[in-house]
Amino acid sequence: MNSNILRYVQEAKENFDRTVDCKHTAFDDLYPFMLEDPNFFWYKRHAAWSRLLMTIEIAEREGMEWRELFKPLQQAMISNKVLNRKVLDYWLEPSISEVVESE
Repeated sequence: MNSNILRYVQEAKENFDRTVDCKHTAFDDLYPFMLEDPNFFWYKRHAAWSRLLMTIEIAEREGMEWRELFKPLQQAMISNKVLNRKVLDYWLEPSISEVVESE
């Protein structure tokens, strides 16, 4: 069961990544009539963020180490638990070590 919990955290992270990157997710299929509404994208991001926080909360309650799935900046954002502009602007940014490694 523990590996399932971390798998759910990973899936929630990937879903949030796709949401921030404005890519299609299963949430779009639930509300196809809302795609034209500008508020839909904010709601979609909020729903994905809530799912991510919930899976992390479950992992923590089960004593699972979820932090290794995230970059340090993402870990800090998750600890703040507030979805704000900073999260949306910097969530997908590479960390300094990733930039150095790619050079």
